[in-house]
Amino acid sequence: MVESSKRGLPRERWRTFFDEVSDRLKGKGADITLSTGDGPRHQSRLWQLHGVSYDPHDDALIVSCRQQEHVISSPTSVLIEGYGRELSLLEVTTKGGDRETVKFMDPLLLSAT
Repeated sequence: MVESSKRGLPRERWRTFFDEVSDRLKGKGADITLSTGDGPRHQSRLWQLHGVSYDPHDDALIVSCRQQEHVISSPTSVLIEGYGRELSLLEVTTKGGDRETVKFMDPLLLSAT
């Protein structure tokens, strides 16, 4: 059994890290949940990912796919979870205190819901 580990990603590594892992995310799907003081709610589901990037100029984390982009503005912390070199989840806390969870899945898993 492979253990998953969730760990913090320092801000100075965001841009480089996401540039490096974006190729491995291509074609996957992403399920995005926003958690606020009112509790969690499903935000969106993206298909055929192109990748994830951090834009320091706009201070935004961008999850892009073939049809659209999901922008997480003013992130203050990023936790990553994965198995070995595979990224399976991002947990992003924003300046406003909201938390967005991005779960990466293979396309076949997305069709189950």
